[in-house]
Amino acid sequence: MFKISRETPWPPTIDLSTVRQTVAYMQGDMARVQGLEKIAAALETALKEIDAVQPRQPVVNLREHLARSRFLPRRN
Repeated sequence: MFKISRETPWPPTIDLSTVRQTVAYMQGDMARVQGLEKIAAALETALKEIDAVQPRQPVVNLREHLARSRFLPRRN
C-alpha cells in the first residue's frame, strides 16, 4: 500500500492554463448576453488574477516527495 508523508503534504496540482481557458470561454459567453455584464466583469477580474499568479506558480519536485513516501504492508 502506498502512503503519502503528511509531514510535508503535496500541494494540489492545478493546471492554471486550463482554468484560464475555461474562465475565458465563460467570460466570452457572458459578455454576449444582455444582463450578464457584471458576471462577465467578475470573470475578467478572475482572468487578471490568474495572469498575475501564473508566472509565479511553483515547480514541484516529485522525486523528493516520492523519496519520502513509504510502502506499508497491507493489514487485514
